Amino acid sequence: MNYSIFILFFCLSLLCAGLTHANEQSKSEMQQKANNPEVFATVNGSVLGMNLYEFLLGSRHQDSLERQVQDDDFDAELNRQQTAKDLVMTELLAQQARRLGMHEGELVKVEMAMAEKTLLAQLYVKQLMDSIKVDEAQIRDLYDQQSEQTMYRFMIWRSPDQADAQDILKALKTGNRADTTDIIETPWLRDVDIAPEVNDIVRALEVSEFAEKPVFQDGVWKVVQIIDKQVSAKQSYEEEREIIRAELVRLKLDEKLEKLAEGASIVFNEQHVIQSGQ
Repeated sequence: MNYSIFILFFCLSLLCAGLTHANEQSKSEMQQKANNPEVFATVNGSVLGMNLYEFLLGSRHQDSLERQVQDDDFDAELNRQQTAKDLVMTELLAQQARRLGMHEGELVKVEMAMAEKTLLAQLYVKQLMDSIKVDEAQIRDLYDQQSEQTMYRFMIWRSPDQADAQDILKALKTGNRADTTDIIETPWLRDVDIAPEVNDIVRALEVSEFAEKPVFQDGVWKVVQIIDKQVSAKQSYEEEREIIRAELVRLKLDEKLEKLAEGASIVFNEQHVIQSGQ
């Protein structure tokens, strides 16, 4: 019996020694990982690369600059520390979610797939925009075409029926209440934000005047009244240059995207198209 107990204790001692050695080896390996200059931290053995930390810090760069301007007590070092904490906590939460099998859920898979496609699409669009060249002559030509800028605020009465819209306009012009509850008041709108066909109609109107007849737009008939109007002088070329350039880039980008869509083979499932159109 004594020999058996001795052997048992001897085996337990060897086991403990082995575990201690394994733990020390594991800690040593983790420390080696942590000391790698490309590693920011390890969380439960999972490596967080410096690229992740730098990406998160970079994504907050603009917000940090704005906070520095607005807040004299802003501490850049504390901001970096908070970014580090957020990165580690995100990893911890993600690990817990994986342990619970949440990453296997169908909705999560769909969201992750959509997030990947969206990111790739954004990256490609950025590449397209970077490749677009705008000549100074194009900017100057568009600037020369501009006149003073006009801003409007409208009251709009809407109706799906043209005859009903004409009745609403007639009632309003005679000072009576319009027989409709579909009324909206717009915020300030620049003339360039208004559809050309509508802009042509309202440009000559003064405050409180109605468009001569209902306007058909977005599938409904609209009775339009100007409730406020401001005309601003044309800004200098230097003030408008970047705005015009951005607009030209957007137009050229739209052309590239339309060409991409035209060259693609796109076939919709007809039953889904019918359902979505109902």
